[in-house]
Amino acid sequence: MFRVVIAGVLLAASFPPINLWFLAPISIALFYSQLMRAIFKLRLQICALYGLFFFAPLLHWSSTFVGALPWLILTVGETLFFLGLAIFSWDSKITHYFRFAALWVLLEFAREKLPFGGFGWGRVGFSQLPSPLSFYLPIFGITGLTFLTVIFAAVFTKKELRTKSFIFLVATTMIGFGTEYLIDHKVAQKSENSKLNITLIQGGVAQANLNFNNIPMEVFKRHLATTNKYLASKSYAINPADLIIWPENASDLDPITTPEIAKDISALGREFTGDILIGAVLNGEDGPQNAAILYKDNGNIEQYIKRDLAPFGEYIPLRTIAERISPLAKEITDFIPGSNSALFSTENGVFTPLICFELLDDTFATQTNLKSNFLVSITNNATFGKSSEAAQQFLIARVRAYESRKEAAIVSTTGYTGFIDSKGRVMDKAVQFNQSATSREISLNNYQTPISKNRNFPELLITAIFLFTFYRRKRG
Repeated sequence: MFRVVIAGVLLAASFPPINLWFLAPISIALFYSQLMRAIFKLRLQICALYGLFFFAPLLHWSSTFVGALPWLILTVGETLFFLGLAIFSWDSKITHYFRFAALWVLLEFAREKLPFGGFGWGRVGFSQLPSPLSFYLPIFGITGLTFLTVIFAAVFTKKELRTKSFIFLVATTMIGFGTEYLIDHKVAQKSENSKLNITLIQGGVAQANLNFNNIPMEVFKRHLATTNKYLASKSYAINPADLIIWPENASDLDPITTPEIAKDISALGREFTGDILIGAVLNGEDGPQNAAILYKDNGNIEQYIKRDLAPFGEYIPLRTIAERISPLAKEITDFIPGSNSALFSTENGVFTPLICFELLDDTFATQTNLKSNFLVSITNNATFGKSSEAAQQFLIARVRAYESRKEAAIVSTTGYTGFIDSKGRVMDKAVQFNQSATSREISLNNYQTPISKNRNFPELLITAIFLFTFYRRKRG
């Protein structure tokens, strides 16, 4: 069982803060070798142990400021999905390798969607951006990248197949490289040959904890002051921004119904000639709403209400039980989700913002790609202090940029804030926890990747592969 523990820890180490991508296939190979020819009871133990020692270190950030109990519950809940891998017996057969990889992906998909809207943190594909297989991200998305990683890792457990599988891996990588070359050409064709100057405001908070917005308007004033400092700078005078973006919750009070905030934003609009996107909390009719508000330079105001709310963060499912487990649940007021997407335009840029948790969901991420010519994600990491949560989320944003082949602007209250190019590479990044204005000119393009146009195809294909392995068993 010691090897299983090591395997689980290695998978966690493929994500930030350690972030060594090659540990994921090593971990999966070690895990599969332990499952082979094990009886059902032993497989259950192996899967449980592997899941616990993967999710416990990966999700340790969830214990920041709220204690160990919520973290342990989340760890156990996510581990339960791994028990699905114990249902089948595993051996060194080709059909078993395909079934194992397909089932792994289907269980990841289930975690992304269930329960309460799901929690897709820790999908293997998110850790594989530097992998030679990442060429397939724009084609098959996170789902396909996870499948390829898992199946190659499983096949490598059989000594007799290692040489052939290595040759096949090289061939697969070369095909991916060639496909990347073709996609590069299409991205260039779809490029509007236009640029957009963007400035990202990381205003910070007085205290990075659950009470980050305990002092009314404190967070807003920090972002306002950082913005005013930027507008008085030489960089703005020389190369002014077309769009300024504030992070999620930057306006901790409703900027529309709070006169002082509305006045300050109006004054800011008179000084700045472009558009301003502000993450804000609105006082909705039925409860608070998490919103992104675009203040246009012509005086118009457009808004998007976050649709995919974080369970136990922005609303409490099973509230009675949750409040018995943690008294902190009583302090959380349920947010009200939005029901519609939004398409914002600024100068020659077109985008739909993703607000924090929405970055995790393939469906929401794809919807932003279809009509956008660049990506915007706003988030608030203040409630997780100096944990690795922000680094893990920034990595997911990089994967989304590569998956869509569009440049991205990521803005956080405390960091990480930065710009990402269309291959997931970091172009500029602000220092975490520092108040800063980070500016860059980004390229725009309307190219739609195969995965953006065919979001459900990988899941359908992998489901077919999974079912086909049973057909092959019966035929055999």
